[in-house]
Amino acid sequence: MRKRSRPNLFCLLFITAALILGGADILTATTVIKVSLITPEGSAWTNVLYRMAREVQNKTTGAVEFKIYAGGISGDEFDVLRKMRISRIHAAGFSGVGLGIIVPKVRILEAPLLFENSREIDLVRETLFDEFADAFERKGYILLGFAEAGLVYFFSKVHMSGPEGFKPVKMWVWKGDQVARTSFEVFGIKSYPLHLADVNTGLETGMINSFYSPPLAAIAFQWHSKIQYMLNYPMVNSTGALLLKKDIFDTLSKNNQAILREVSRKFCNELIGLARKENIEALKVLKEIGIVLENPSQTQILSLKKNAKKIYQKHMGDLYPVELFQKVQNILKTYRKSS
Repeated sequence: MRKRSRPNLFCLLFITAALILGGADILTATTVIKVSLITPEGSAWTNVLYRMAREVQNKTTGAVEFKIYAGGISGDEFDVLRKMRISRIHAAGFSGVGLGIIVPKVRILEAPLLFENSREIDLVRETLFDEFADAFERKGYILLGFAEAGLVYFFSKVHMSGPEGFKPVKMWVWKGDQVARTSFEVFGIKSYPLHLADVNTGLETGMINSFYSPPLAAIAFQWHSKIQYMLNYPMVNSTGALLLKKDIFDTLSKNNQAILREVSRKFCNELIGLARKENIEALKVLKEIGIVLENPSQTQILSLKKNAKKIYQKHMGDLYPVELFQKVQNILKTYRKSS
């Protein structure tokens, strides 16, 4: 009987090296990224994220997958952040409230009455993207892309532009959002902190009679059915972003990291355009169902602008550095001169 020849050691080493170096994607296990969204199924955020997930999965040949938990089933943003710290959730779409818990200075993007139009918002956000991305990375998160919920308006059961102005208003404020609460104090508006999930109950029981949100969110959360008036004066742009835990991101190959960044930025930018379009449609719906759009008096507008400057002063140094605020002002000044 012929002796079975031993495998050539050199051959084995060569094959192993080839598999490791040339076929790394074959050996890499699928990374499943668990993503939490507070927005409901069927909303712009959720629909876009599903499409983004499919494209990332296709371009990484199945090496990166997403499991999406929409509709706030993971809790509010404070709950989600706690779950991200213990890796029960890996990524999430956040409003400015959640973003500000991690990197407070990002709330400059939500400074009231700072921007005059969407082009200014886009310019500042894009110019400062790398600065914010670095700040998030130092805290252990990857900024995959900015988004937005849209321009924020005040909604109420009571008149807001009458002789008494905001005196009858009992405004909801997101529980834990001291930034918004401070702003309402300066504006002379009484605010009552509640979790997002409790706003409907608050409106039904009379604990609050007003809320602030983009038109689309007012409809998506069904809050619009409990109010009669909207102050037709946008107060702030509601910033959002998609964050991923850095330790999860670091497990991906360099190629898949690049794919994830590229695809995420593309879909986040698409979401901004979609949110703006859907907010315009939502405004039409609100008018059609009888919500009264009140125009503020000139006295109110002057008062709001004056108080907005006081809010900037309150937040400078404490929330965002003076240097950052000045940088934003310079960007806006240069843009306004050239346009």
